Amino acid sequence: MSSNDPTKLIEQYLERVRVYLPLDSEDAIVELQTHLIEEAQRIGGGTMTAGSAMMAIERMGDPKRVANEYAGSGKKVGPVPAEYVNPVSRIIILLLGVGAAFTIGLSLIGVTITQLFGADIQNWPFSIPLMIFLNLFILFVIIGGLSLLDRDKPLTEKTTLESIFGIGVDGFKAKGRWDAAGDFIMGVFWGVVISIPSIVILYTDAFKALYIYVVIFLFLGAIRGALFYFGGENNFNLAVEAFLSVVWIALAVILIDVGWPIRYVYNFNGSTWALFDLEGFFLSNDIPFVPFDWIWIFIMFVTVVISVWRIFASSMKISMYLRAGKRLWWQGNWGERRRLRAPLWRRFLGEHDQFQQKDTVYHDGYREPEEEQ
Repeated sequence: MSSNDPTKLIEQYLERVRVYLPLDSEDAIVELQTHLIEEAQRIGGGTMTAGSAMMAIERMGDPKRVANEYAGSGKKVGPVPAEYVNPVSRIIILLLGVGAAFTIGLSLIGVTITQLFGADIQNWPFSIPLMIFLNLFILFVIIGGLSLLDRDKPLTEKTTLESIFGIGVDGFKAKGRWDAAGDFIMGVFWGVVISIPSIVILYTDAFKALYIYVVIFLFLGAIRGALFYFGGENNFNLAVEAFLSVVWIALAVILIDVGWPIRYVYNFNGSTWALFDLEGFFLSNDIPFVPFDWIWIFIMFVTVVISVWRIFASSMKISMYLRAGKRLWWQGNWGERRRLRAPLWRRFLGEHDQFQQKDTVYHDGYREPEEEQ
């Protein structure tokens, strides 16, 4: 979608460049943004307009080439062109992480992939190389077809392929600062609620023996949220997140066997509140209690999948930061992308220039002749 806002045009163009860059490339994006703004203002004679911004973008060129040459996005790997190395590897890692998360989650609740799809795998492992080759061939055909369909799109509009690759960027985005605040608040809130005596008496005997560990985990999760809120994403906080995810998976293995944790509910009999034996009611009336156990299994499944993904993503990010020379702790970012706009001093000078040159009119980056007095 086209825009007449020059800052928006630059932002849209840089979103395309971002797809081809490594994850930790916000500084490169800001540097490119500064260059584009200065070039657009130079073309516009001190004023950045939609026309001058588009001319600056066109002079910078194809986003893939910019990411690869200007910011050094990577080297060619086998048949994969250099500009596609980062987005392709990122989306593959994302798919592997999601696949591993769901596989582990399913196995935890006692469901195997072969049971799920009724697969009858033969000639294993000899069929694996053939399947890899066929999938790579299909992948290159899809990439080639999408590239042909998108070849006439403007530089400020993402291609279909880049929208797919963008999933890899968003999948590994750092935790937002307000998301971290939410982790802290919800961890404290549920930790307190679960440990209230009037709530504890509702639990089954099996869950009563374990609920304190859930409470401790929730408070530890709140501490993790506070660490991300104040410190942003760094190796220490990522290691804490990965460790707590491992702890939760171990706890979930036990909790699944415990089953639905609530036995009693409060019932108002007209004058007072009394405990109602929910599980006893179902059993005494020959009503299957299975749906509640299914709900509990589903909750455990979802939380385990999220935990496995956090372990996978945290491990990948820590290795990336270590390769970049970063150690245990630093003031990281929170996943919110910096707003792309001209620096304050540049905006002030631009407005000052417009004031000083008020007799000169600029339209879409082109200087129009001054009217004769």
